[in-house]
Amino acid sequence: MDRMNRIQDIYRPVAERVKDRDEVERRLAAEEAEGQAARCRDCGIPFCHGAGCPLGNLIPEFNAAVAAGNLERALDVIGRTAFFPEFTGRVCPALCESACTGNVHDDPVMVRQVEKFIVEAAFEHGLVKLPVAEPNGKTAAVVGSGPAGLYAAEALRRKGYAVTVYEKHPKPGGLLRYGIPNWKLDKSVIDRRVALLEAAGIKFVCGTEIGKDISADYVRRHFDETVLAIGTPNARDLKIPGRDAEGIFLALDFLHGAEMPGEKNPERFGARGRKVLVIGGGDTGNDCVGKAIREGCASVLQVEFMPKPPETRSPSTPWPDWAYMLRTSYAQHEGGERRWNVSSKRFVVENGRVAGVEAVRVEWETSPQGRPLKPTEVPGTEEVIEADMVVLAMGFVGVPAEGLVADLGLQLTPRGAIVPDPERHVHAVGDCATGASLVVRAMADAKRVVAGL
Repeated sequence: MDRMNRIQDIYRPVAERVKDRDEVERRLAAEEAEGQAARCRDCGIPFCHGAGCPLGNLIPEFNAAVAAGNLERALDVIGRTAFFPEFTGRVCPALCESACTGNVHDDPVMVRQVEKFIVEAAFEHGLVKLPVAEPNGKTAAVVGSGPAGLYAAEALRRKGYAVTVYEKHPKPGGLLRYGIPNWKLDKSVIDRRVALLEAAGIKFVCGTEIGKDISADYVRRHFDETVLAIGTPNARDLKIPGRDAEGIFLALDFLHGAEMPGEKNPERFGARGRKVLVIGGGDTGNDCVGKAIREGCASVLQVEFMPKPPETRSPSTPWPDWAYMLRTSYAQHEGGERRWNVSSKRFVVENGRVAGVEAVRVEWETSPQGRPLKPTEVPGTEEVIEADMVVLAMGFVGVPAEGLVADLGLQLTPRGAIVPDPERHVHAVGDCATGASLVVRAMADAKRVVAGL
């Protein structure tokens, strides 16, 4: 097949998608996937799966199989290194594409979309099956069912462990279910995978918090291995005057609070008719913009403390590193504004509800390569940004020292990550061990840890 150009727009039309909660990305047709996979170069040293993919996916190999129309081989190749391509094919930022040698000459290969095509076509043809493992006579408890927990559970099951996964929320999925909106990752995709894991013998105990509903010591004494995959539940807050006003939410509460069992006033999370201010310029902030638009907000502004990245790859991140550069998500195409260099100083409160944010512009000292180093407030740039709903999407800051960590007698690093205790067969995987990062990196960490058991 002749090589075609990279498909630049893989989204459903804006006017259509903002009216529903369905996935914003369309799926490549077979001929499109084959054509995009055929763009993969015979590059000698494939940086995509070495310097790029944390899971070490054999990207040139599965591209070649897709280009040849051999779906079964493509699934076999990707299954050697990755368990959940339907998740990474939707929510991974595609570090592999940044490391693609195609960046040297033209646009990179659409690796993430090819990956998504492989697994979805495989599901449609009934090809996705989990390998049967002979029992090894040992048991393992996995605490948390986010991307790292699910990956650890399957990896342990493949080694013959009898695995029980404990999840404090009503359904499995962790961050995948309760941190990523449906229009990026449809929850039926999670349910489909969990059903496969259950069919393979993995037991899920949901609505159960270890350290509260079941003691941590009970779990450690009744399982040969305990794997903690609890993520980084502490959201970074903005402790400035006026923080206690109504209408100010942490990002995950805004995204999913109305859907949580026991929520007595779900309407307060709704953005219809509101002037919404999202503080934080990352993926979660983008998703909050998307939710505000879907709910019919009056306006939405997203502000970022950091400076605006360059339009093209910064010299501070030479190829094949993940490029520091401006990226525009689906949410920005749907509406709203973005601003950079904004420092929030105080919430304006009227009658108990937020009415705006006092802010000031900052300028950044940069490295010779253009990386931001140190901010300075600019005198005379003070302003009030009007808003009657504010969403804080500034990331996560680690694991609380009390509760489960204390019950297990574990220590934390200065950055709030769990220090595992292999001698007592207590392990930590994903964000709770490495710090908040990407779904694919959480999976890769789980893969590494379980491989050593």
